[in-house]
Amino acid sequence: MDVFPSFAAAWWAGSGEVFRWLAGVVGVLLIIEFFKSVIRVGVLNQRYRDPLAAGVGRLLFDLFRLRIRLLTRSQHKKNEIMVWYWPCALIAITATWFFLVTFGFALLNWAFQADATFMSAIVSSGSALSTLGFSTPTSLSGEILAILEGAIGLFLIVYLFTFLPGFMNLLHKRGVQVAWIYARTGNRPQGAAFLGWFFRCDRAKDLDAMCENWERFLRDFSQSRSFLPILCIVRPLDLTQSWVCAFGAFMDALALMISSVNRWNETACICFDCGVAAIRNAREAMRGIPIATGENPFPAPVCEADFLRALDLLEREGAPLKTDRKASMEHFLKLRSAYQNELAWLAAALSDPLPDWREGS
Repeated sequence: MDVFPSFAAAWWAGSGEVFRWLAGVVGVLLIIEFFKSVIRVGVLNQRYRDPLAAGVGRLLFDLFRLRIRLLTRSQHKKNEIMVWYWPCALIAITATWFFLVTFGFALLNWAFQADATFMSAIVSSGSALSTLGFSTPTSLSGEILAILEGAIGLFLIVYLFTFLPGFMNLLHKRGVQVAWIYARTGNRPQGAAFLGWFFRCDRAKDLDAMCENWERFLRDFSQSRSFLPILCIVRPLDLTQSWVCAFGAFMDALALMISSVNRWNETACICFDCGVAAIRNAREAMRGIPIATGENPFPAPVCEADFLRALDLLEREGAPLKTDRKASMEHFLKLRSAYQNELAWLAAALSDPLPDWREGS
């Protein structure tokens, strides 16, 4: 009669050891995933997009969109709500990292039997990661794990203080570039109006420097892959402005300059290629974020009459245009096809406007 209870006790003891080892392996994997995520975001950000940061950002974006659908129909109110997106996303990603490390070391504490129960292992892990040290295991293995986790906690604090200024700087640069275009085109940026401003103000000689400045910015913007979805969703400093509309007007201006103006140069072509890459990277980074049901994001059409009015505007402003307008339009439409679909998708996903060629010609 005593055989079965003895066998069950032995089996449970053996299974408990197996569970502890499995818990230790899972804990190590969670800590490794934390380091991979931090390295992707902070060190390899220009080459790799971190799926953890992107996933957290998309989940939070869906929650914000749900709140917007339930609470308001005003576009200005929507923009005010979305201002809170990026700080919430940063907090959510940091909290996810904290959870990975806390839960990972809690599993290791339990696997090494540094704590009697799993709940006490979680408390000890949180104590070490927060560097408070109010609950440190008394065993040698527990103390060693506490030292390692405390070092990670200090690293995470320093990391955030060094990473945040870089992110804020890129956000500020984008806001400055967007405001710079709006200041020269009015409330609805257009490529022809933006390009015409240079010739009207006798600043055509500055077009080359402008292209080089934008080239540097576009490279920084498109290479921030891990946080590019957050950068795309964050509103500019002025809530009435749209970075999608501003970028579209800038790309249209470059396409007009390359296709229709006599004095275009290689710098404009390089800048145009960087702009196409930035818009495509932004679209790719936001892959999986749903557009409103039934909405089909067609690019804003540019008919022949719109294009000719744009050329008339540039001619009045003193731009030296090519004589064959039909060939110019064919070249322009070919250039515009490289970015118009991605730009239309971004505008629909973010409920932002596109440059309207029917106005202000």
